[in-house]
Formats: sequence, structure tokens, C-alpha cells
Amino acid sequence: MRSLRISICALLVFGILAHGGVEDWALAVFETGATVLFFLWAIFFGLHKEKEIVFPAILPPLVAFCGVAATQWILRVSASPFATRTQIQLLLTDIVLIFLAAQVFRTLQDWRSFFWFVMLFAFLVSGFGILQHLTFNGKLYWFREMRYGGIPFGPYVNRNHFAGFAELAIPVALVPLILGKVRRERRFIIGLFALLPIGALLMSASRGGLVAFGVELLFVL
Repeated sequence: MRSLRISICALLVFGILAHGGVEDWALAVFETGATVLFFLWAIFFGLHKEKEIVFPAILPPLVAFCGVAATQWILRVSASPFATRTQIQLLLTDIVLIFLAAQVFRTLQDWRSFFWFVMLFAFLVSGFGILQHLTFNGKLYWFREMRYGGIPFGPYVNRNHFAGFAELAIPVALVPLILGKVRRERRFIIGLFALLPIGALLMSASRGGLVAFGVELLFVL
């Protein structure tokens, strides 16, 4: 299971660093990788059957939403059937990854390791985003031409997409600090892991991102 946990984290890293997974080749790798991991888990589960299957509570609404989108696509009532189909494929991939995460992240230590991974990765991506913002030359990663324009931040073509990433990652470090659940000797490093993504979110100047972050803070408080 440890190899599957590492593979899920690696796939998440790829999806973000590959320009946020918006290009066809990146989507193909991401979706294929999730499918391969699912079959590997199925083989492992069939051979060992060590634990029961866990169904996260978030799966039913996601599956229901996917069903609504699939109905629109099948009945051809979508404004863009092709875009609907590609987004259904991506949503199914996300559902598969959430399901796999529930199977391979079981113990408290597993989740602690995952949270440390999220905090460290968010810190690095935010640092890269700030560095790119300060030294921006009009190209992604300083060498990739943007043929269709955009206002990038970090690895993302759209700064609002980075804001969405930051909103998901910031609470992992910020909430334990606010609730006083961090050991004294770890407060500085956890605080740093929270502060840099917040600073990057502010520098991205995403209005929707700032509003969403404000709502998150109100919810936590």
C-alpha cells in the first residue's frame, strides 16, 4: 500500500506541475495514471483482502453530479458536448483517486504523512509562483510560450487556478495552528508552510480566490 500512496502523491504533483493539467497530453497522462493505479489496487485487494473497502461520504454527491453531467451529454442538451465529455472523464478520474485514497490512507500516521506532503508541496509551488511573478518574462517556466494568452501564476496558466490550489492547501497548515493543535517546536515551520501560500495567494490578485479565502477564515473562526 505504501507504493500506492506514493504513486497517488506523485500523480497529484504531476497534475499540478503540468500547467495544472489543462492540456490534452497532461489530462491523458493523469487519467491513464489513475486508471492504472485503480487496477493495481484491485489486483492487490483481490490477492490479499486484508481490509474492507471504504466508501468516503463525499463519493455519493460526486457520483450524483457526474450522473447529471452524463445525462446532459447523452441527451445532447449540453452547450458543448465535447467539453462535457472531457470534464466527465476528469471527474471520474477524481472520483477514482478519492476512492483509492480512502483505501490506502487508513491510519493516523498515513494521513499525517499526507498532510506533511501537502504542506511541503504547497510551500514549494507557492515559492515558485512568487519567484516567477517577480521575474516574469511572459513565458511559463520562463521558456514555454503561451499561444492563447493568459495570466499565469506558478505552474498554472490561469492565476485563478493557482488560487484554487492555494485555497485547498492553506487550511492543512493554517487550521491546526488556529486550533492550537501544533507542538511548540513545530509552530515555526508549520507557520511558514501556511504563510508563504497565503502570500502567494495575495500576489496572484485573484479576486475570487481572495473572497473564498476570506470565507474560509470566517468558517474556521
